[in-house]
Amino acid sequence: MRRPRVFLAAAALAACAPVLAQSVCVTPNCAFGAVPPSCRGLAEPRTATVLMGSGGLVFTPPNPKIEPGDCILWRSASNTHSASGNSCPDGSTCGSISPPACQFESGNVDALSAPPESTCFYDPVGFPAGTGNAYYCRIHASPTAGTMRGTLRVTTPIVLTVDKDLGTNSVKLSWTGGGVTGDFSYKVARQSAGDPTFPAGTTNTLNPDGGALGTTFIDPGELLSPNTRYYLVRNKQTNEP
Repeated sequence: MRRPRVFLAAAALAACAPVLAQSVCVTPNCAFGAVPPSCRGLAEPRTATVLMGSGGLVFTPPNPKIEPGDCILWRSASNTHSASGNSCPDGSTCGSISPPACQFESGNVDALSAPPESTCFYDPVGFPAGTGNAYYCRIHASPTAGTMRGTLRVTTPIVLTVDKDLGTNSVKLSWTGGGVTGDFSYKVARQSAGDPTFPAGTTNTLNPDGGALGTTFIDPGELLSPNTRYYLVRNKQTNEP
């Protein structure tokens, strides 16, 4: 009679065992703990960060907005999670290569990994403007159930125009494009150190004139500055203030 008890105890321990980081299933457009070649050299504000498991079994933000050809950094904030396109195999393991139908697969990203993240590139051919690509965490949800699911939204490209106002020595930005139905909101990045990659620590993130829904930005007096300025307009994510 003891053997069944030992067997059941072992099975229970196995069920509670943590899911460790694993990268066998990562798709070619993603890099586990690294940056894909297509994402290198992009201006830093262009790459959105999605936290996995921050404040519960959710993605934050759940419906990230990107332009065609952008990248997303998927970072685990707790335990082990994945960002898997809905056509990717279900289940907690990542022990085999993902099939061609799998749109993007981050792999099992453990919060204790260094770094605890995976970055994916979304090329304009596979992820064209105007599309929405559902995804989920294989470990804590399924394509149709659970809270740890979301939709990757690809907007039209943001087209930026830069003008000068010599009367006020101001730089004037205006733009079109971007946004999705019900959410046309933006952020302006301004880089003051003469580096077009917008490295962290040298970039200010600002709201457009009139708030996030605006499509213009005036930087007064900047024409008098001896420093080179770079500007970038991107989609505002729903978890940003």
